[in-house]
Amino acid sequence: MLELGKKQKLTVINSAKQGVYLAENKESKDKVLLPAKQCDDNLSVGDEIEVFLYLDSEDRIIATIREPMLTLGNIAILTVSNVTRIGAFLDWGLEKDLLLPDKEQTIYVYCRSGRRSKEASAKLAAMGYSHIIECGGILDWTGSVAE
Repeated sequence: MLELGKKQKLTVINSAKQGVYLAENKESKDKVLLPAKQCDDNLSVGDEIEVFLYLDSEDRIIATIREPMLTLGNIAILTVSNVTRIGAFLDWGLEKDLLLPDKEQTIYVYCRSGRRSKEASAKLAAMGYSHIIECGGILDWTGSVAE
């Protein structure tokens, strides 16, 4: 099963002009494109490669060999690259920036000890954000953190 937001090892099942198609195995119906500009010349059918899966601007699953700054289930400090009327775009190390939709997306707020995250959560709520999860201090975080 292809898993968005995670790195996984997939097998090259077909080669095409636009790149190579990857799947869990030859029998899998679910396949994903690794664009030609990211393909090694020595990559051939049957080879296994580790990729990160995400949605492109047309909501198609796409593979990349690039290392994202953030994966599903982890937290990371990202830089806002642009703010528009539809939301903020975050640089996460991939070709396309990550969209954080304005006032619709769940926002996890944390700081070092927890005091400032409470203040920031209150300010976000006053600005109209309704999906805020105040996580307290990062010192209390038990999950992994992307470096």
